This record gives sequence, C-alpha cells and structure tokens, in this order.
Amino acid sequence: MAKESTKTKALTGPRQLKAMVPEYDGVFDTVAGAFPNSNGWFSLGLLNAVYFHTTIDVNLALDDLTMFPQAAILQDPGVYLRTTVVGAPVSNLQVVDIVSVKLLNPADLVNNLQINNALPGMIGTSDDFNQIIMGTWRMMASNTNLGLQGDIQTTIETKDFSSASPFAQDTLHCYRFLIPTAAAFIAGDVIASPASRFIIQVIVGKEEDLPYMMRLKNSYELQQL
Repeated sequence: MAKESTKTKALTGPRQLKAMVPEYDGVFDTVAGAFPNSNGWFSLGLLNAVYFHTTIDVNLALDDLTMFPQAAILQDPGVYLRTTVVGAPVSNLQVVDIVSVKLLNPADLVNNLQINNALPGMIGTSDDFNQIIMGTWRMMASNTNLGLQGDIQTTIETKDFSSASPFAQDTLHCYRFLIPTAAAFIAGDVIASPASRFIIQVIVGKEEDLPYMMRLKNSYELQQL
C-alpha cells in the first residue's frame, strides 16, 4: 500500500477520461509504396495502413485506486473518405479504435487482422482480453448516393471487442487505425478521417487489499505478454 505521505488524496467517484485525435488526410505515395506520415499519424509502410497513438495519464498507483469503466464512447463528427479508381473491384476502409492498458504493436495488429481475421484479445493474438478497455471495428464502403463515386465512406458493419475490465494501471493507450483495402493502390488514392475524441466514463473506487493486490499482479502479467 502507498505511504500516506506520497498519496495525492485523489477523489473517488465518477470521472471522465478524454483523449483527442487529429484528422488524417493522406495521398498514396507511389515511390514509397505507402500512405504517408501526417499530422501525428504514422505510416505502416507496405502494410498500407496508418495509425495514431496517444495516452491518458490516470495516476492511480499513488492512491492505490482502481477504475471501473462504465461506458466508452468515440466521437468522430465528420466525413471519412476513400478515393480510388471508379469501378475498382475492392475499395473498402477498415477503422479500428482501441483503448488498451498496455502498449500494442501496430504492425502485429494489422497483420493479425489481415491474415488471421483477429484483433487484440481474440484467439490468434498475443494480447489479453482484459487489457482491451475499449475496442471497436468498422467496415466502410463507398456510398454513391452521398457524393462522388469512390469518395464518401459509410459504415456497413460495426463490431465491438471491448472488455470494460477494471484496471489499476497509470496509463491508458489510445489507438486509431485506418486500413484501406484495394486490388492495387495507385497515385491519387486518398484516405481521410475526421478529428476524433475518445471518452471513457469510469468510477474510481478503493478496493480491499487482497483484490487490489491481485489486480496489480494481473496488471504486471499483462505488461509481460
């Protein structure tokens, strides 16, 4: 247990955690064979995907506190774009949003999705279900009723893989992935997403010593995976 002199006297009860994500607008680079780094987003090169990573510092350890997630929300008002050749046989966009209690390997995540059809916490991955506080997957496709053919994307399917497990870690890792699909990428291909915000509603609570110590043990084990 933390010494009284080091405690921050943090308040228990309801709390809202937030993380901001900038917009992305990238044109396929035929020389590099990839979508570019832009506005804080990072390219995954020949995997033809980009991602953004930010953190939320919650500082629980000094007060031996636990957060119990109540709701996870992604706010992304705006338009998703996927410009490609009109009539291309494959031109979809997958969007993955994750809040995790440990660092993820972005390349492994995209490879697992593309090869094993699996995302973190599922069979075929090395990540534990309990580390994924929030996880959503979306498949988007062109909607010719809303504008230029091949540009505006609309969601055709959404899946959730959140655990909403209580956690005692000091840092949450927030990720956004844009993963376009095409028979072949060419000059002029564009992917774009709006500025977004993660919101995690939690209850901060004080557990008994034994459950708390077991949670710390589980947290340590998760970091070793």
